[in-house]
Amino acid sequence: MKGTIVRTPEQEEYAHPAHDRFFLRDVVTATLNPALSVHRGRIEVGGEIRPHTHDQQAETFYILGGEALCTMNGKETVLTAGCCVVAPAGVSHNLKNVGEEPVELLALFTPPLK
Repeated sequence: MKGTIVRTPEQEEYAHPAHDRFFLRDVVTATLNPALSVHRGRIEVGGEIRPHTHDQQAETFYILGGEALCTMNGKETVLTAGCCVVAPAGVSHNLKNVGEEPVELLALFTPPLK
């Protein structure tokens, strides 16, 4: 078995169809790692990842930059660089950009989303 190096800036970025001004790059999918998937995300100013749940995956997201309001389990928390959130399967969560610059994040799914 050999390892793989992924150069995220070379990956195609796409707009998420269910959210507002949220763009993604699929960094690692189940093809590379059957245990998890990793996605690089950007929420533009005023954008939002709308409230949603995942039936089978836990989502762990790590904020790289910007300022986002996270709502999970009815509680609102402002997140900045270095904050990490775990949303277990079945738990509703969302992120809204409340700052003046894009929110940059990594989203990890176990098991893989894709």
